Amino acid sequence: MSQDKAMVRELVERIEGVTRTYFELEMKGRNRKKTLVVEVNFDLDSNSSHYSRAKIESIEDTFTTVLREENSDVVSKLKIVSRAHLSTDKSANATGHGATSTKNVPTDVRSSPN
Repeated sequence: MSQDKAMVRELVERIEGVTRTYFELEMKGRNRKKTLVVEVNFDLDSNSSHYSRAKIESIEDTFTTVLREENSDVVSKLKIVSRAHLSTDKSANATGHGATSTKNVPTDVRSSPN
């Protein structure tokens, strides 16, 4: 694996349907929350024919497993964002195609720096 990315990012990016991963930081005073954002190329609307529960579960399982085994920066949350229709459908947010799925993880779960 490359040293350019955290292990959790590398492993999640290997899952079919994942197009990109990155970290977001939310800072309030001295408190900092780190979120792993996962962009996918399928719809997150469970009523859509392009929805994939299996891929979402695979992302969640990989995220949880890797972070449970690592010992560095705290990652507070997983956020899954659909980019499936954003380039062709400018009204994606109004129709639900730009929806996100988030999963909180225990604060003691850790990941390596990006």
